[in-house]
Amino acid sequence: MSVRRSQVVALMSLLVALASGCQAPSSNSSTAAPAADAQGAANKATLTRFMDAMSQGDTTIVDSTVTEGIVDHQAMPGMAPGREGLKAMMTQFHAAFPDLKITVKDMTADGDKVWVRSTMTGTMKGEFMGMKPTGKSLDLEGFDLVRFENGKMAEHWGVQDNMSMMQQLGVTPPDMAAKKHS
Repeated sequence: MSVRRSQVVALMSLLVALASGCQAPSSNSSTAAPAADAQGAANKATLTRFMDAMSQGDTTIVDSTVTEGIVDHQAMPGMAPGREGLKAMMTQFHAAFPDLKITVKDMTADGDKVWVRSTMTGTMKGEFMGMKPTGKSLDLEGFDLVRFENGKMAEHWGVQDNMSMMQQLGVTPPDMAAKKHS
């Protein structure tokens, strides 16, 4: 009986060992996670550098951080495609808002994508999209998703409250709902 029991225990041990071997991560997946984390961290650092340069109006960063054929799904009206359009937009923003500041509130990466929630502040001291300077301040929250290719930004989607921006700058009537409750 003890021989039979030891055979059963040995067989069970073999089955447990085989089962755990099947469930253990492969060498590829165990090295893929740190590599993905490292790439995500590098992409976040690139996006942070880009946003800092945008605050400064420094277009020299574009060529080293953005693919030549970047696709901007939130391009400003009349903005040319690719790097040249992005440089022109950065120049226009900085001319209109010389004290422009972009502050990152939250940022996360997953694979080739980086999500960022930020605020943009500045005072309109120059012309912006055909609007004369108002001298009014802007405090706008935004949400962006950027897809990277080979360490460079390749695609951008973004959401911001453009109506709020226009109201803050004094170029549209104030919110009618707010007037009712005043």
